[in-house]
Amino acid sequence: MTTFVDTSVVIYLLDENSAHHEWSLAAVNAAKRNGPVIIPDIVYSELSVGLPSKEATDRAIEELAFERLPCSDETLFRAGRAFKKYKEDNRGPKDNVLPDFLIGAQAECEHSPLLTNNEKDFLGYFPALTLVCPGQA
Repeated sequence: MTTFVDTSVVIYLLDENSAHHEWSLAAVNAAKRNGPVIIPDIVYSELSVGLPSKEATDRAIEELAFERLPCSDETLFRAGRAFKKYKEDNRGPKDNVLPDFLIGAQAECEHSPLLTNNEKDFLGYFPALTLVCPGQA
């Protein structure tokens, strides 16, 4: 089974001092036993902000043995619909499609679970999405 990874999990993996490093390591290793672990393009982009270069970003992804998957039109449309719901239901303050909507939409469209520490960012917008979060039994 394919599993998607949110940016927060990748950051925890790269920071051994993070409170969620061990959980992230265990969750990713468990996911890898069941199939490929994917980062969406938007996660690549978010991750690159904290790394010094494209080469460092590519090296981190390679060392973590993550695969990449570009967004489909279905994913992009689904992210837009989730963002629309966010704006209508919450009068959300953001005016751009948030990265989390793209991440959640891609995992949902691929019928794959998502490893994340940001459960609240996905709940209510992606009802078919399975979230794997710290503290779950």
